[in-house]
Amino acid sequence: MNSIYIFVPKNNNLRHTSDSLEEALKLSIQSNLFRSTKIDHITWKIIIDIVKENIKLSPEESQSLFFLSIQLDYLLLTIVLKLLSKIFIKNPVVYYLMHEPRYEQGRVNPLDANLVYLYNLLLGTLVDRILLPSDEAFNKAKTFLDDRKFARVNLGFVSIPERILNQNLVNLKSDWEQTKTFSLLGTAASDKNPQGFTSLATLTTRQYPGQTRFIRAGRDRDVNIEYDEEIVITFPGYMTDSGKRFLFGLTHFIVVPYFFSTQSGVIAEALSYGKILIVNDIPAFAHLQGLDFVFIIDFTNEESILKCVTSLFEMNWIEYQQRYWKAIEYFKNNFSEFYLLKKITNIMEFSAN
Repeated sequence: MNSIYIFVPKNNNLRHTSDSLEEALKLSIQSNLFRSTKIDHITWKIIIDIVKENIKLSPEESQSLFFLSIQLDYLLLTIVLKLLSKIFIKNPVVYYLMHEPRYEQGRVNPLDANLVYLYNLLLGTLVDRILLPSDEAFNKAKTFLDDRKFARVNLGFVSIPERILNQNLVNLKSDWEQTKTFSLLGTAASDKNPQGFTSLATLTTRQYPGQTRFIRAGRDRDVNIEYDEEIVITFPGYMTDSGKRFLFGLTHFIVVPYFFSTQSGVIAEALSYGKILIVNDIPAFAHLQGLDFVFIIDFTNEESILKCVTSLFEMNWIEYQQRYWKAIEYFKNNFSEFYLLKKITNIMEFSAN
């Protein structure tokens, strides 16, 4: 029996990584050949149990650990297991999902940026495989780590049941002719350019008065911004899963105006709900070029914003519906548990050889 431990991130915004990985492993036709266990908190008992199980492994069996975020206890556990493997236990295969290898200068507090870099350097050196969720992350990580350990894996989310997608579409259609809803969801900081959302709101309401609704939901971190009166503030702070389901269900367009990004969980999750995206023209989003459910614009350019808005309002319901289902199909092929199963299976098979 091969054992897989999935460690659940303390950061609730990253729990989708452990949920989607668990769902992917459940889909495997070889599920009877392994046992997956989700770990919410690392305790000494859990460490002892992992070591005991490792000692009992036969030569054909293996033990894999998946760390999906930055946490000091993951680094300490990896050090303990690697030291013990030199003495009397079989070397466990440790996988680490590295979201942000290193921050660009000026993007975050320099102390935080250095701590993230140091953590990634230490854990990245110790683990067996580093999972990188974008080409941007890959290029940053290879500046200070051995890229022979690297594997590209997009961020995973669990698929939304089709009955919910169909019901959402009914609700969206009822609003389409009178009110089109634009939402900025998730944590906003200076590098995520919430001002771009306010610019979009101001220009759109001026061009199409009484025909729009703008929603801001989530936490504003280290940024002082006054949202205009046309923007509805809801769910300030951390959004629950039920809150996100509600907002995705009534939103026609998700806005992602980031100045900097390595990858975006908001984009992947929005696509799982069939959302049409309005994203900033930055290198991290270049892979979305040419997709007819994605509008890539310059949020600092009024002409670019208005051209996008005009296209959105000229879109009829049939076109919107077609793009809705194309977005969902793209999600299934690139971010879902079905995609993740193929990627993780290949990576684990490669690591075993």
